[in-house]
Amino acid sequence: MNQISVSKINGEAWNQSAYQAWVKRHGNPSEYAKVLIADRERSVAHYLKYMGEVKGKRIANLLGSKGNKAVSFALLDADVTVVDISHENRKYAMELAQAADVCIDYIVSDVLNIPKEKRLLDFDYVILELGVLHYFVDLKPLFKVIYESLRPGGKLILRDFHPIVSKLLSVSDRQMIANGDYFDTSLVEVNVAYGELLEKNEQHSLKKNKIRRWTLGEVVTSMVEAELTIRSLEEEANIRWAFPKDSPEKIEERLPGLFTVLATKD
Repeated sequence: MNQISVSKINGEAWNQSAYQAWVKRHGNPSEYAKVLIADRERSVAHYLKYMGEVKGKRIANLLGSKGNKAVSFALLDADVTVVDISHENRKYAMELAQAADVCIDYIVSDVLNIPKEKRLLDFDYVILELGVLHYFVDLKPLFKVIYESLRPGGKLILRDFHPIVSKLLSVSDRQMIANGDYFDTSLVEVNVAYGELLEKNEQHSLKKNKIRRWTLGEVVTSMVEAELTIRSLEEEANIRWAFPKDSPEKIEERLPGLFTVLATKD
C-alpha cells in the first residue's frame, strides 16, 4: 500500500470525532487554555531543554494534533505553524489559541503534500512528537520535507515512543513479555488514537488507522540519508505513561519508554 492510500485512510480516521475526544480529555478549549496559561512551559518543558529561549523563533509543529504544544510555544512568544491532516484537530487548536489570546497558523494538509503557496521555509525548529512516524510508509520523504523546512542551523526535535515498547513488548498477567517482532516491516490496522477517550458505543463506529512501526535504526538512518546531522539521542527512563496500563511496577525504571533525537541542518 502506498503513502497516498495510507494517508487517505488515516485522514478519514482523524476527521471523525477528534474534537469531541479532546473535549472529553481536556475540557472545552476555553477551559484548557486556562491550564496552559497558568503554566506556560509545562507542556513543552521537554523540548525547551533542547531549544532554550524561543521568543521570536519560528517553530513548525508537524502532525501537531489538537494544538496544545503550539499554543504553549505561542504563549512563550514564538511564531508557530502546525501542519496536520485533521480538520477536527484544527477546530480544537484554533479555538484553544483564541481562548489563550495567541495566534498560530494551522495548515490542514498531508505533510508530504503541503500546497506550494503554504510551503514551509526557514524555520528555526521543527517538532515531531509521540506517535507520528508510524503514519508514514517511508521516512525518507518526511525527513526531506523537514530538511527543506529548516533554515541553515535549524533544529529538528523528534520525540517518540521507544520501539522496544511499541514493537516488541506486551503485557500478559501483569508480566512484560517480548512476543513481538522488532524487525517487522508490515502495515498494521489499529484503533485511532483518540478513540479510547470516547464512550464504548461511539468507539465501534470509528474507522481504523493504518500504521507502520519503525526501529530506532531505521529512524536514525533515514535522518542521516536526508542530510540531517544527529546531535544527540536520548533514551528516556521513568516515563510510566509510555507503557501499557498493566505493566509490572517500576518497569519504567529499567526500560526506555520514549526517545528524543536532536538533529540539525548544517
